[in-house]
Amino acid sequence: MQQLISAIKETIPELVKEWNTIKLPLFESLVEQPFEKYFEGRQTQEKTKMVAPILDSIFARLMKNKLSTFVVAESKGLDYLYGLIPLESKITFGEGSSWTGNGYSKTPWHLLMRFEVRNTGTIVGQFVMITDLSKCKSKWTAPGTTSNFSTLKFVAEDYDNLIPVVGEITNKTTTGRVGTYVAPVMESV
Repeated sequence: MQQLISAIKETIPELVKEWNTIKLPLFESLVEQPFEKYFEGRQTQEKTKMVAPILDSIFARLMKNKLSTFVVAESKGLDYLYGLIPLESKITFGEGSSWTGNGYSKTPWHLLMRFEVRNTGTIVGQFVMITDLSKCKSKWTAPGTTSNFSTLKFVAEDYDNLIPVVGEITNKTTTGRVGTYVAPVMESV
């Protein structure tokens, strides 16, 4: 697991740099307007829905170059395999400490990424953690009758089962929840 963590720590800054310097300008060219104008009046979910797959592709390519045992294995509730360990990946741009998923049952191991994105589309902060949900009290909520989305929020009792890779987690005993700290991008953007 330490090799996976080290590879992710190396990959995230590379992913951010590639998005900010190469892919963001290409995205703006594709939609024929600045990022900010394109997403004007739209909710964060719209940005996540369009940009997360791009970040996911960059992440997968960079990780496969670092770890021969890391492969894309997309199916319901599974995105990657690290050796024999199946990983479900979630990327969000939203603030807070929760993740949104679909109603599929998922593998226990989760790779959770949060990016802080300026209105201009530039990523200025990142947070990544890994966890085995089978060891956590927190679980994905069941999808509602009007939506197939489910939510994952960690409670304070899960703190010791969360593995922060980039950024930090805090145990907020006053709320009974776990908080996340998004680490700022260390290069000038």
